[in-house]
Amino acid sequence: MHHWTKKDGLAHNYAFMMKEYKGKLWIGTDDGVSVFDGKSFKSYGIKDGLKSPYVIGFTENYSDSLYLFTWRGGIHVYDETADSIKTYPYLRKGKAQRLHRGLRIKNEIYGWQWSGAYYFNEEKRTSASLFLYTSVDSTLQLTTKKEGIKSPINLNFYKKSVPLGFARYQNKMLTYGLVSKGVRVVEGTELKGHFFQEALGDKIVSGFNKTRDGGALVGTRGKIYKLTPEGEISHEYIIPNNYYVNQMYQLKNGTIIASVHPNTTIQKSIAINPKDNSYFYLDRKLQTKSTSAAIYVDSKDRIWLSTQGDGLYMIENFDFNYINIKDIESPHILSINQYDSNHIIFSSTSKSYLINMEKDSLSVFKEFPLKSIYISENDSFQVFSTYTKSFTNTNDSIPIRWSRFAGRNDAGLWYMQEDSLKVFQRKKDNNYAMKKVFWRFPKGKIKIPNISKAIVKDNRVWVATKGAVSLYEYSKNYKLTLIKTWSGIFKQWEWINDINIDDPNGYLWTATTDGLYILDYTDIENATLKKIKSLDNVNCFTLKFDHLGQLWVGSMNGLAVFQDGILIREFDESSGLLSDQVTSIFESSNHQMWIGTHRGMINMPNHSLVKNISPPITLWKQEIYEAHSKQGAIQLPIDVSALSEMESLRLQYKLSQTSDWIDFPYQNTLTISNQFPGTYKLYLRGKTTGSEWSVPQEATLNVEGYFWEYPLFKVGIIILILTSVVYYSNILIKKEKGKSTELKKILKQKTAAQDKLTRVRKEIAQDFHDEMGNKLASITVLADLAAMKIKGKDEDTEKILSRIETQSKQLYTGTRDFIWSIDAQNDELGVIYDYIKDFGEEFFDDLEIRYHTHKELAGYDHLSLPQSWSLQLVFIFKEAMTNIAKYAHATHVYLSLSIKNSMVTFSIKDNGVGISDEQIVKNGNGLKNMKARINKLGAATLNIESNAGKGTAIIVQFKINFEE
Repeated sequence: MHHWTKKDGLAHNYAFMMKEYKGKLWIGTDDGVSVFDGKSFKSYGIKDGLKSPYVIGFTENYSDSLYLFTWRGGIHVYDETADSIKTYPYLRKGKAQRLHRGLRIKNEIYGWQWSGAYYFNEEKRTSASLFLYTSVDSTLQLTTKKEGIKSPINLNFYKKSVPLGFARYQNKMLTYGLVSKGVRVVEGTELKGHFFQEALGDKIVSGFNKTRDGGALVGTRGKIYKLTPEGEISHEYIIPNNYYVNQMYQLKNGTIIASVHPNTTIQKSIAINPKDNSYFYLDRKLQTKSTSAAIYVDSKDRIWLSTQGDGLYMIENFDFNYINIKDIESPHILSINQYDSNHIIFSSTSKSYLINMEKDSLSVFKEFPLKSIYISENDSFQVFSTYTKSFTNTNDSIPIRWSRFAGRNDAGLWYMQEDSLKVFQRKKDNNYAMKKVFWRFPKGKIKIPNISKAIVKDNRVWVATKGAVSLYEYSKNYKLTLIKTWSGIFKQWEWINDINIDDPNGYLWTATTDGLYILDYTDIENATLKKIKSLDNVNCFTLKFDHLGQLWVGSMNGLAVFQDGILIREFDESSGLLSDQVTSIFESSNHQMWIGTHRGMINMPNHSLVKNISPPITLWKQEIYEAHSKQGAIQLPIDVSALSEMESLRLQYKLSQTSDWIDFPYQNTLTISNQFPGTYKLYLRGKTTGSEWSVPQEATLNVEGYFWEYPLFKVGIIILILTSVVYYSNILIKKEKGKSTELKKILKQKTAAQDKLTRVRKEIAQDFHDEMGNKLASITVLADLAAMKIKGKDEDTEKILSRIETQSKQLYTGTRDFIWSIDAQNDELGVIYDYIKDFGEEFFDDLEIRYHTHKELAGYDHLSLPQSWSLQLVFIFKEAMTNIAKYAHATHVYLSLSIKNSMVTFSIKDNGVGISDEQIVKNGNGLKNMKARINKLGAATLNIESNAGKGTAIIVQFKINFEE
């Protein structure tokens, strides 16, 4: 039920007739007309063109214009293009200004009030007052002149008379009422034959309305008749207190909704159940503060009730019945089932109750809540579980607490209790005893082992813990054999709330805190859980299949209905639910769905497959919109109406067929951000909880802009920029080419100089070696010959010659390293290592010292070192070897060369007595020479590591990029 008053935007709390027109409801009031789109009212009054604020009736013409009938203001027409009210130019005088209601057929308009009428022919521009009266033979008569009335029967609306009325039916205009019997056909300003004379000829008709099946409802004092299209009476409905009937409607479920009157000043609204002819007054059910003024049922079976001072009421989902906080202590529903053929049993968190479906009465079943209720469909067996005990319908106690019933088979009664399944059997003394306990079920990613749901069906047992679903086979020796477990698809935090089996199709459905899953268990080996996208990220609580095979899913978002795995319809509070949080679902044998929530319970009929409601009407108010890019935001007027589920309305738009849909809140205008100049194709659509998306409506948006915003201008600028870039790039390229040529020339010269230097060094080394070697060799030979000639003759001369020979040999040895280093090919790292290694092998060969070498250059053997590095490295390591031989007292020496992370490490280590810190500081034992030579290298470092009794390490390090 919904209620609106002037505070909500209604023009006035005293309202009259209503009319559904293009998806909106038009309401005539004491202060103009209000148009309702489901969320807000738009009102039109005197300032908008009305000549009178009292809008009493509506009708439509064949061009789809809406006519408004006002008291003392005549007829008005709604101009949809201008969104304004205009006075109808041809009916502005006399009775034409005091019409209550009107109808149009072809080019003829009939307007009427209690006992008089007016006629106008639009094509001929002719009009006439119609004087209708009842003659002494109870026949309705018509004359266009007052003096033509002959022997009328006086009217008494408190006893027998009824107001005059017109109806359009089977392409005829009908008239009836006063104290006249039957219904007459009227053509122009004349009465023709009787209509449905056999059925209605003896009845004073007070109301006439077409039904959806092509028949009609006819009202009289004390009765409503249902007629077939052929005019036969198919049903009769009694009206209390001999009230006469004015407006009548029949809902899709057969219920009759009517306005009844004891007289012309009082109206009551009534609902009649066609099955048993029972009735109730809508005014009382709605608890209106004033009497009703009119009743109206729109195309979607929404019941609208206007009042004489209490605004407007609307009843949606008339079939829904509610049980809430007004009826029970605690509205949170725990469980629902059918107690017997005539009673529904349900439990809240405080008590359990019985509903008598025939009498529609409620009584307390137990003064405590029932956590679960099991009632067998095949026999009378019933099991009830509370928080502290479990018992059967014969009050047999089952020794288990804090549990829920899971099912029964040949083994006995199965119960879920925290992390275990327990089986109970009836003993010979008729008491129940526990027979078996099953536990340690697969947990999945959730470490809490509690069981969410178990289904026991013959020899198969489905068990859902918080994080896994498992299927077991039960054998008669109380053994459960695991067939398969499913858990990998669930998220780390995702809990299972419920499972249910669709036996005819072989599916298992699983409800979790993150959605809904389906499993085809007809092929267990390949069966996998698949998530249903339509409920992704929805906390689903409970599952129930109905007799039509539909799956009902209760969730945190309301209720969802699936057919063959496809989401068909959703319900939430905007659809009539008491709460979006659905806790339990049940279908009774009379095909009523009972929906438990945490705010109460509702029941609704379920005799046919659920269908979507119609989507909201979404329209662009213009086909083409014009705008300019200078506007910070572009306002586009739209027209949206949803008389059902308006609270859940979703609207979306997009700016091209291929772009994504964009959500926006409901307003009378769509605001979009500033757009670049151009033409955009607009699309608009809407939906509510219970509907599909409406068909996208199209419009065009033309955005003008400044010249610099247009693509052609931008392309021109881009071309100009690119041309400039290319031009200046060519200039730079030419300059760089010149520099490159210059650089190549310099590099070529440098390379030539380097090659020349290398040749010179090689020639110098060769010449130096030849000249120095030959000369020193000659000196040595001559000194040796001279010594032989004077041997034994002159001892002093002999000593001098021996000294000359020794120093010549030493000079040759000393200059050999220098000569070797001059040759450029000896600058390579691998060559230097081999030279030092060979020297060491020769040096330590005559000593009692073992010499070890290791090289690991990783492809850098031919790394060329700067000029003069080779000589300094040779001198450093020769100095180190000499010190080892003199002072170290070592037995092992290790020469090593390696490259790691672009760092060259050249070292020599021994296992001798080591060097003291004092000697290192004083630069003793040749250390001073080593440091001096390492300083000449510049980019290399020398580290001396020594421990007393453990030897000494001389380490030279430098990067392969010598300049770093």
